[in-house]
Amino acid sequence: MKTWLRVAIGAMAMGVFGCASAAGIQQAFLVQNSGWMEPFFSDTASQFKPLVAAVAQSVTSADDPVFLMAFSQTSGTNVSPQLLKAGKGAADIGVKLAPLNIARKSAGGALADTDFKEAVVKTITGPFHSSSGIVWIFTNNKNSPGNDQATAARNLDFYKLLHLEPSITKTLVFPLRMPVRGKLYQAQGMMVYALAYGEPAALALDHILHEGRLSQVLTQPPARLKPIDLDAVRIVPESVTNSPDVRTSLGTDQRTLVLDVDAGKVVPTVVLRASLQNLFYPYVIQHASVTAVMAMPGRAVPVGVSPATVDNLQPGQRKSVEVRLALPVEKVPSAWSAQALAAMGKQVLVPMSVSLDLGGQQLSLSDDFKSQLASEFPGDPISDIFAAPASVRSSQAIVPVVLRIQYPLLPLIVVIAGVLALIGGLAALALLSGRSKRYPLVVDDGHRHVLLKPFASQDIRDENGTPIGTVKRGLGKPKVIKVADGHSLSFR
Repeated sequence: MKTWLRVAIGAMAMGVFGCASAAGIQQAFLVQNSGWMEPFFSDTASQFKPLVAAVAQSVTSADDPVFLMAFSQTSGTNVSPQLLKAGKGAADIGVKLAPLNIARKSAGGALADTDFKEAVVKTITGPFHSSSGIVWIFTNNKNSPGNDQATAARNLDFYKLLHLEPSITKTLVFPLRMPVRGKLYQAQGMMVYALAYGEPAALALDHILHEGRLSQVLTQPPARLKPIDLDAVRIVPESVTNSPDVRTSLGTDQRTLVLDVDAGKVVPTVVLRASLQNLFYPYVIQHASVTAVMAMPGRAVPVGVSPATVDNLQPGQRKSVEVRLALPVEKVPSAWSAQALAAMGKQVLVPMSVSLDLGGQQLSLSDDFKSQLASEFPGDPISDIFAAPASVRSSQAIVPVVLRIQYPLLPLIVVIAGVLALIGGLAALALLSGRSKRYPLVVDDGHRHVLLKPFASQDIRDENGTPIGTVKRGLGKPKVIKVADGHSLSFR
């Protein structure tokens, strides 16, 4: 195993890939300044340096650890990569880049060569200290270690590294058109790479893309080199064919499938007319078989997708399908449940997810992307390096699903009215329980009066003070509950 792979995998084994710090993920911006880059530095109209600064400022915050590095190849007195900045934020990147020029192997000597792998390895083991981070590379895509003229072959070695090295968890590529003409060379385009080293960096890179600021600088979608077996497709809902009471939409993340239904109208199965969209930019799904499973509270059930095959689906293109989703009717809370009542007539959410699997997958690079590469990198068989690895024969997409149930206000109103009635009854009872009332009582043919409170009892005595019985009052008229032998008690 090569030295840098041992370092990377060893670092992962020791758990150095911790979560991103509170200040954010560390990021390095590697700017190629070898001889091949001469036109990007010498052409007075070149937008190369402004582009680097704009990208760096769009993907970082003021508290993010930022490293700016120039790279070529270590040779003679030239050391690569060269650290130009280490600190928080990218506000001063333009200033740090301004004096940068083409590197030479020695003072006044030949122009420096290029070694991509050296630059990446030394960044990870150097400023990153083998901790997770994002490496951005700005290059004309000519990898020429030791002045090797077979740059396409060296590029292919580099791309195999990006595809197969497990510590590089995500790789995106932005091909850009940038015509420049220098004194020695000319070029039509350049590449911006984003390499996520470690899983925290992959999550951070996803967040950066979702945030949208980068797309204002790099307006074309990135080509995905790795991973290409995840998030292959998504379901775009159109209508529900078997129930007018179920409404569908996409969540704000443009991935989550939202099913809206009123309580009491939840059907066991939703038949959804939808589209299956290819997210494999820049790959065409030449063929794949589609299967799906829905995970819901307590169980998983198959999802019917018809037709169950995909053929010649271009990047971004949609294919009409019918999707049958079984809903967990037994998990839907009753309108009288505590969960529904707590919703106060609003909504209760039941989270689920659909796992879409593409089997027997055959991918190819789209013709439009090939044409773009041919115009930006004329004469370079660069499209070969975008070929999907033969090992990628299947892919998966997880589609979050939310069943959003709207509950009526009536049960809540009934419960509130009942509570208020109970409170009123208890208040009336408390009021009555504090009042005494006088009742006429006949004791052994003699007439008396007794004063009783609600639920109070009183012993009745004869003229000698001997107990002869007991009377008791509830909420209504009092009753005689005990009489001694030879005596009589009655209320008139």
